[in-house]
Amino acid sequence: MRCAVLLFSFGFVATSMLITGTAYAALYGDYVGSTVVFEQVTDQNGLYGAPVVSADSLDFNPNSFEAGCPVHGCVSELVDDTLTFTIQANATHFVEDIILSEAGDFNLSTFVGTDLAVTSIAANVFIDILEIDGVAVNNINANTSMVFTNAGSFIRDQTIDGTGTTSAAWIGGLSIDLDAIIIGAGQTGQATRVTLNINNTLTAFAGGAAIAFIEKKDFDGLAVTVVPEPGTAILMGLGLAGLASIRRNHIK
Repeated sequence: MRCAVLLFSFGFVATSMLITGTAYAALYGDYVGSTVVFEQVTDQNGLYGAPVVSADSLDFNPNSFEAGCPVHGCVSELVDDTLTFTIQANATHFVEDIILSEAGDFNLSTFVGTDLAVTSIAANVFIDILEIDGVAVNNINANTSMVFTNAGSFIRDQTIDGTGTTSAAWIGGLSIDLDAIIIGAGQTGQATRVTLNINNTLTAFAGGAAIAFIEKKDFDGLAVTVVPEPGTAILMGLGLAGLASIRRNHIK
């Protein structure tokens, strides 16, 4: 079986922006790759930014997706955003797996007394399989979460760690097996159309004179598409030919 690999990473240049309260919603539209089409790429709060497409790759590079309490009197801050898009496989491919990863860094500082600095990162992912073998289906979906360094929570406590600063990078990842989701739903076949809804949340808390800051700097995804086995490809071809024949007869 031959494989084609689809890479997309995640940044900040908006093409069309709609103001929603204090946030900016952006519909970036469709992007045509080599073996798939990314449809209706939408950024709820504009923090991921518009992607750049190359072959089967979407590249985003967030530069303002951050939460922080950098000054005294800032107790806590929560920043979140949701990225949504649909992956449509070309007629000769199936979408088999999707692998998500992201990275960033954090900074925690404590100075006096009972200072406490805390940051965290979370990402919830909803997967909705819309087609199997090119045929529309309903209610085949799953919810899951990305796994992060230190379970996505980073703490510096003055009473334990003393005065000082902790700065480090964090990473997160998730592998989504679409075949397993289909089998779990009691179905057979392979996904040809899938929608992803990815919600990311960054939080920062600073007690006393502490400082807390966390930022997302990269969001990457790897979707693997496969070419059907020769027998499957022949059956698909016969099916398409049959549909074409029916259409011609109907026109007559």
